[in-house]
Amino acid sequence: MAFTLSSKASGSAVLRAATAKSPAPAVIRAGVRCGAKARRNLVVSNVAAPAKEQWHVNIHGPGPNSDRADLPQLISKEQVQALEAELDQGASIAALRRFNDALRNIPADRWESVLRPVFNELCFNLESFNPAFTSCLLMVQRTIGVSDYVRRDLALKNLIQPLAGEYGMHNGQQQLKTHRELFSDFFTSLFGYDLQQLLADSPAPTSAQALFAQMSRDIMSGGNQSEDPLEQASYALGYNLAIEYLADYEKTWMLDSFRALDERIFAGLGKKIDWIFLEVHAEGEAEHAAIGHNAVLNLVSSQHAPVLRRAMADHDRDFAAFYNAVAAMLEEGSNRSA
Repeated sequence: MAFTLSSKASGSAVLRAATAKSPAPAVIRAGVRCGAKARRNLVVSNVAAPAKEQWHVNIHGPGPNSDRADLPQLISKEQVQALEAELDQGASIAALRRFNDALRNIPADRWESVLRPVFNELCFNLESFNPAFTSCLLMVQRTIGVSDYVRRDLALKNLIQPLAGEYGMHNGQQQLKTHRELFSDFFTSLFGYDLQQLLADSPAPTSAQALFAQMSRDIMSGGNQSEDPLEQASYALGYNLAIEYLADYEKTWMLDSFRALDERIFAGLGKKIDWIFLEVHAEGEAEHAAIGHNAVLNLVSSQHAPVLRRAMADHDRDFAAFYNAVAAMLEEGSNRSA
């Protein structure tokens, strides 16, 4: 069965069609990228039990003091959107299609043995983005004394929000469960035992480790192309944007795929899947992509557009390699004789 997506209401957002040859741009609600305060009802969880909460996301665009005549001209929104559109046609989109097609078609009689090694990789991979986000933020902070005070501060004001969200911290709320806790809850509801058991008896997640090593080398060195702090920060901001932009596709499609598996396999086994991890990411990654977009608009000069493109292409290449690897695991596990 080829990978298809059910339509999902998203206000005035642009909806993706995974079966189309040219996927639509990432889900963007009207006004999000021009500095409006985004608000969305999300299913999230506190320490005691799941609850409906308001997730307040603040999007900070360039301010009145960002465009002084003595400063380099900032990259335009249109330039950044054109680079994002290149990701829509990139290697990661093809790899994500392949992964979800394989995921939806795992055999019902041995789904656990097929999924276990994939979850071992996903567990490491999902957490590895936390140090990647931290590294991107650090590369911007390191431009102190080099970049403009206001531009740097506004970029960081954007970047801190998705990183804080990984640890359950959102504007105007008490601290909720971390995303690691939510992933563990999702795993336990599916497999029936604790995530620690999987980690204790699984081999090293070599594909996820390889991606993490490459991300770390690239982000902390500006792609190993320049020693200039501002150019390295522009690279890091482009890399961060690519992570968030592609994650919007990744988590939305993954949620749809697991819901299809629930209908075909898990519900019949009496499993009550804890969807909060996937729902939070499927709903929230569009805002995170918008935050990453605006972080770029706040600091990256127009002359660094090629640096931005290179960073986004580097992540697209390595993210695709990871998802092709885990897709191959699904395909091989599904085709293996019982």
